[in-house]
Amino acid sequence: MAPRNIEVKTLFNADEFVELQQECAAADVKHSTLLRNLAKGWLADRKDTRRNQHAERPTYGQNMAMLLPGRAARPQLRMRL
Repeated sequence: MAPRNIEVKTLFNADEFVELQQECAAADVKHSTLLRNLAKGWLADRKDTRRNQHAERPTYGQNMAMLLPGRAARPQLRMRL
């Protein structure tokens, strides 16, 4: 085992393991290669769905009150006496 490889335990029942072994033999693929490809595909799919689910901030409209043209030039402070 290379120092960068990590052993992973998979819990198959007897029927699942026999079926997996037969399919791997028919496709001429090792168990570890098949499981590695399955894990990589699943992780890529999860990353892609998370990227697509990222909600963007909604766009905001104009953030100031609409004034009539005569009052928009220069605001004046009005004081009550």
